[in-house]
Amino acid sequence: KQWYQPQSTGSSGINAEYGALLAFIFLMYAWICIRWKGWYGTELEPRCVVPPQEMEDMRDLGRKARSVLDKHGLTYVLGFGSLWGALRIGDILPWDIDIDLLVMVDRGENMNRLVSELQKDLIDQGIEVHYRDWIGIIQCYSAKYHSQLDISIWCDYYGTGTMHRCTGMEPWVLWLHHRRKYAFPARLVAPPLPTLPFINGSWPVPHGGIELQKVHYPDDWWIVSKPRGC
Repeated sequence: KQWYQPQSTGSSGINAEYGALLAFIFLMYAWICIRWKGWYGTELEPRCVVPPQEMEDMRDLGRKARSVLDKHGLTYVLGFGSLWGALRIGDILPWDIDIDLLVMVDRGENMNRLVSELQKDLIDQGIEVHYRDWIGIIQCYSAKYHSQLDISIWCDYYGTGTMHRCTGMEPWVLWLHHRRKYAFPARLVAPPLPTLPFINGSWPVPHGGIELQKVHYPDDWWIVSKPRGC
């Protein structure tokens, strides 16, 4: 008696091909996340020393932006290069070309409404404002010298005690990159916050001194990085 033996459909081979394709896509995604440098856009060229008149223009921009954040009762700290300036010299670093402010909000905040209200009030201060959808950062420019200030918005989105940038597409599309290079412990920005001298006043900074910088500059936080050739 002959038994019917169905021919192979080749499904196992197809599944193996799909598996290999998915593995390749994941590896490419991981590679992009690891190598991604980010693009935060600036129209200013790096310089060894920012001219005094432009530096004062940047300070004035910082004071105006701070008044808007204070008006909204927001919690914020200096970040990135501005935090280095406060930690090292109590002012903007001589070669820094922008001010960085990190704003902390509750994860239930209406982000679109907050961004819209901040933009309106910043414009009322005579500031040119651009919201970068991809990175989710409010970029502010002065009218006189086009000095730059960046406002990024952070929240403990997952309720795990880790702050993530909670606006823009980049933190979600390149989650591994963001988690590795930018996400930081919420305890570092929990009120009440310490202050340091900056722009002729006392500005809020994260807890722990350079602890936040160790997160944002994991490969060279111990080096004083200047523009090339300085």
